[in-house]
Amino acid sequence: MHAGVRGWDAAACRWGPAERAAGSLNVASLREEQLHLSLLVSSGWRTINFHVVPVVRRKLGVPALEGAQQMPGFPEGSLRRILSQGVDLVPASTQLWRTSTDYLLTRLLGELGSLQGHRLDSLSILDRVNHESWRDGGRTDGLTFGHLKTVLLWASVLFPAPEDWAELQGAVYRLLVVLLCCLATRKLPHFLHPQRNLLQGSGLDLRAIYERVEGFASQPEAALRIHATHLGRSPPPRIGSGLKALLQLPASDPTYWATAYFDVLLDKFQVLNIQDEDRISAMQSIFQKTRTLGSEES
Repeated sequence: MHAGVRGWDAAACRWGPAERAAGSLNVASLREEQLHLSLLVSSGWRTINFHVVPVVRRKLGVPALEGAQQMPGFPEGSLRRILSQGVDLVPASTQLWRTSTDYLLTRLLGELGSLQGHRLDSLSILDRVNHESWRDGGRTDGLTFGHLKTVLLWASVLFPAPEDWAELQGAVYRLLVVLLCCLATRKLPHFLHPQRNLLQGSGLDLRAIYERVEGFASQPEAALRIHATHLGRSPPPRIGSGLKALLQLPASDPTYWATAYFDVLLDKFQVLNIQDEDRISAMQSIFQKTRTLGSEES
């Protein structure tokens, strides 16, 4: 097993100059015949397209959400309180409505932001890297903020301990191992409806996206533009042998979708950095199991 290595400093991650003044608004794209109104807002480093839609609030709970109330990683009672608000109805066509959990997911992100650690910081970094590097500045199709938001929500459940989010580097890699697993297995479960696969039918080139994400995980400095003085003498390799085979395991056995399995992946990237003896023992058990599987298949 690998020991922990150097961390990142939030101030070390520098981005390029903004292309447009922060807060500028463009409503030229408003089209009345659509089901939504589009507002283009400059965030300072990119333009964000907001869809403004009519919403009908429902207090009626959804049975499928009851199991989600037991998930760890959120402030006590917050999941139950937020999910008890029910779902929204938004237009599906000019005559039909559909349910939407977007508001609930946004509230859950807010709860994560109330906790100590770098949960939202890690999401912000990957959102920036996704736009500028993985999607070539927004010129190519790729992962959406909704995909990355879902990855953070799952990572918060899989890594509920405060120590998992204490360091920025470790926080980012906790999102990365979940994202890599989802791309390798071509399955990203909806956080509140896990039977729904958010990658299915997306039309994305998941193989190409995986290669870009893995490349970043292996050598993030170029995309983050970290100054050389923050790198240390020789940055260690972050990808060990057998990573891709490990990432495929949840596809054949869903029981691998658990903290101990993802701890093995973190150990592969040398960013585990935990002290919990029970958790380390569980990770070592999974590690031995994967080695046994590997020897049986070879």
